[in-house]
Amino acid sequence: MSKILVKIIVIFGLVGLVTFGWYRWSSNSCRQELVDLASGKRLMVVNVLETEQYKDCHIKGSISVPFDQLEKLAQQVDQDTELVFYCSNYMCAASGKAAKLFQQKGFKRVWAYEAGMNEWYRKGLPVEGSCKAAYLKSSNEPIEEEQDPEVTIITTDELRVKLGI
Repeated sequence: MSKILVKIIVIFGLVGLVTFGWYRWSSNSCRQELVDLASGKRLMVVNVLETEQYKDCHIKGSISVPFDQLEKLAQQVDQDTELVFYCSNYMCAASGKAAKLFQQKGFKRVWAYEAGMNEWYRKGLPVEGSCKAAYLKSSNEPIEEEQDPEVTIITTDELRVKLGI
């Protein structure tokens, strides 16, 4: 074999080992994000509560962006990204306000999950955190007020399906 062919084989072998090593030792979430990006899936589930509440209990795989930091997120996210905003329960209006804010900025695939962390937790769906906050165990009923027609609401079952659970 020629020296050039041997060098090419060695280079491909090293690249393969480095790639396999990274894959083997990287976290599952990093690998899942790569799979999601490769498949074109772009869904962000965003908890708009304060960081301490997010750390206590949040939908598995969701990210924390406190309400006052949403403007920054809007500048960083592609407008084709699907966005689901949630907060604590039906009494919290932050998820609807976040969805409306993003719709006004031109995002088309935006939902408010108004049942919030309370319903997600009470239905036994995947969560992360110790889940000690009192609001998680209290009743959670939709408010009878008229819904903002500009805000699209997503139900627990619809979000569960969207997340593949």
